[in-house]
Parts: sequence; C-alpha cells; structure tokens
Amino acid sequence: MVRVISLGLRLGLFQLSLGILGVLMLGLFNRLLIAEIGLPAAVVALAIGAQQLMGFTRVWFGNRSDQIAGGGLRRTPFIVKSALAFSLLFGLAGWVVLQLAETVALPSRPFVGVWIGVLTLISLALGTAISAGGTAFSALIVDLTSERERPRLLSVVWGMRLLGVLIGSAFVTRIFGAACEEGASGDAVIAGLEQLIVVSPLLLFGLVIFSVVGLERRVVERDSITQSGMADVANDPKKNVPLLQVLGRLRAIPQFGRFVGALCLFTFSMFLNDAVLEPYGAALFGMSLCATTALNALMAMGFFVGLGLSGFVLVERMGNIRTAQLGAVLAVMALALMLLAAPGQLLGFFRLGVMLFGLSLGICIHASFTLMFSFVEEGNVGVLLGIWGAFYAYSRGLATIGGGGLLTLFKTLNPDHVFGSYGGVFGLQIAGFLVAAVLMRRLDADAFRTNVRYRFRELV
Repeated sequence: MVRVISLGLRLGLFQLSLGILGVLMLGLFNRLLIAEIGLPAAVVALAIGAQQLMGFTRVWFGNRSDQIAGGGLRRTPFIVKSALAFSLLFGLAGWVVLQLAETVALPSRPFVGVWIGVLTLISLALGTAISAGGTAFSALIVDLTSERERPRLLSVVWGMRLLGVLIGSAFVTRIFGAACEEGASGDAVIAGLEQLIVVSPLLLFGLVIFSVVGLERRVVERDSITQSGMADVANDPKKNVPLLQVLGRLRAIPQFGRFVGALCLFTFSMFLNDAVLEPYGAALFGMSLCATTALNALMAMGFFVGLGLSGFVLVERMGNIRTAQLGAVLAVMALALMLLAAPGQLLGFFRLGVMLFGLSLGICIHASFTLMFSFVEEGNVGVLLGIWGAFYAYSRGLATIGGGGLLTLFKTLNPDHVFGSYGGVFGLQIAGFLVAAVLMRRLDADAFRTNVRYRFRELV
C-alpha cells in the first residue's frame, strides 16, 4: 500500500501538470475568449478542443514505444520531449489569445480569423504532444505495477491531476488578482495574461521532469536481470508487429464494438459541458472571472472523493461496470441540480451541483480507465493503451467541440432564452449518461479481457 501511494504521488506530478494545463486552456482561455473577448462559443470550442482531434497519434506513439529494443528507455524519452513541447506551445497559445484581445478591440477587427486559425493549429500541435506523452505515461504505469496494484495507483495518479486543477485555479487567482475585482479593466486582464505565459511553461515542464526521470531505469534493470537467466528469451527478441495487424486482431474480438460504443458515449457525456460550465456561471449567475475559474476547485474536491471511493472501495466490491453505472446516475442528479438552481438564482445549490458532478466524474473516469487498463497484454501495452486512448480523446474532443457548438446553435435558434440554450446542452448530457448506463448492462468484461489476452499473446 505504501509503495503504491508513494509511486502514485511521484507519477502523479505528470498528471498534476496536465491538470494545471487543462484549467488554463479549457477554463481560463475558454472563458476569456467567450465572455471577455466576445468570440462565438462554437468557434472557441473548435479552436481549443482541436487538440483532441490528434488522438489517432496515440496509437502510433504507443506502437513506437513498444518496439524500442529492450535494455533502453521506452517511455521516458516520449514523456520528456512531449512535456517540453506542450509547455512551449501553451506559452505560444497565450500569446495568440493576447493578440486576439487586442485585435477584437479595434473597430475593423483585422485578422481575427487568422489568429483563430493560428490558435487552432497550436491546439493541434498541443494535442499531438499530449498524445505522445500521455500514451507513454500510461504504458509506464503498466510497466511499473501489477494488475492488483493498478486501481489504487490510478486513483492516486488521477487525484494528483485534480490537485493540478486546484493549483491551477489558485494560480489564476494569484496572477489575475486585480482582474478578479468587479468592474476590473481590460488592462488588468492583459497584464495577468502576460505574466501567465512566462511563468506557466517553466512550471509545467519542471513538474514532468521530477515525475518520471529515473523511474523507468528500475524497469530496465529488472528486465535485464530476468533475461540474463533466460537464454531463450535473450536470444528470441520480441517481434515487430505491424500496426494494422494489431488493429485487425482487436476488431475481430467479440464485443469490441459494444465496448467501444458504450465507453465512447460514456466519455462524451462526461465532457459535454467542458466548454459550457464556466460561461453558464457567468451568464446565469453573473459570476466573475475568478469565481467561474474557482468552480474547477469545487469540482476537483468532489473528484477527489469520487476517486477515493472508486479506487479503494467501489471497484473492488462492485466491479468496474457497475461502478461506472453508479457514477452515471450521480452525474444525472448533479446536472439536474445545476439546472434547477438557475431560475431561483440559488448559487449555493449550483455550487453543490458542481461538486456532486465532480464526485460523479471521479467515479466514472476511474472506473472506465481501470477497465481500459485491464485490456492490455504484455508486449503490446503501448499500442493497446494508445488505441483506447484514441477513442477516449476523440470522444472527449467531440464533446468539447460539440458542447460549444450546441450552445451556439441553441442561442441562434432562441436568442432571447439564455437558460434554454444552456439547458439544452445539459439535457443532452443527461440523456447521454442514461443511455450509456443502459448499454453497459450488456457488457461482459471478463469474457472480453480473456479474448484480448488470447489473441494478443500470439503476437509477442
């Protein structure tokens, strides 16, 4: 237990950096571009959410890391290089947001489309960098742990990601102190943003370096000792399996389509309000920039509790699928509470709904990730996690872009009914959770896991 927690805290620094990055991109930049700069929510969601469109690269990066010869570092180089890339790209994205703020303020609004295009390209590059590091990081978790240790370690690691959300929210409040006051000038926001894009890249990269450097060396040394006493293994190197062959074997497994459909809909439902929640707080409750950013902290606290319940209690007693279904029911309750709070301006109930939604997300994400991590086989860890990661990324990206797009559509259809526009997005999210929970009743995780291991063991 102590080993799992200490290892989880160390590895979790990588997820902590991604948590900070997520708050700054999906929270702060999203709010600034929609509420302060005045760009359409659909355009902003597409520009920022475009990073998820690069999810297909996870499969390639995972396959590449699997095929690196034994005796060398397979995962760490991908993680370190990706961290350097996404740290620099975040700083560049912040600079582009600055240019948009200055451009939109001009009467003719020149080159707005160009800057939005540049921001979209940066998001695509950011998504590629995160795909490379995230896939290698997931494979490193499998390399370092046993199947029994993994659910608890994942709980700690994802808890660190939400700690990153808390730190990111506090970070924003600290840097944007003057801009958080009611009636703050645009100059205060610009000054905070300028400071942010200088400090943040150094923080993000430093956290990743402390997280992973030196850990994989233990795996290499352990494998070298094992292989030195096994001449047949040492003389029979692992096959380099074509990626298309791996994909073909996975598609031929019974229930593959059912699992993909249920998990994708489940993931889509979890993140449909990613680009909507903070603008909802601003539009319906009149919350300030820092107040809406602080919603991430409330969600993070609920998320911590959900992770602990799922990782240390629920999965062990109920199994992954039933735990995920419980999370879906709690999410429906939370979204309904957030909607019911708006007409009466019940800000306390809205915040309670956000915290309950965080609790449900902690349960849902941990259950679905533990399920995906159980469908791996030695020798193909990276590529299998890359495949599942790609489905996750596309589902989340479609949800982020779709949430903003749906909000813009509903506002266009009924411009005088702001609550109805946001309510339409939340209503679809509720429906998605309910359908996903029903679909999961038809899944047989044990049979699917047995088929994966049988078919992929032949490739090693």
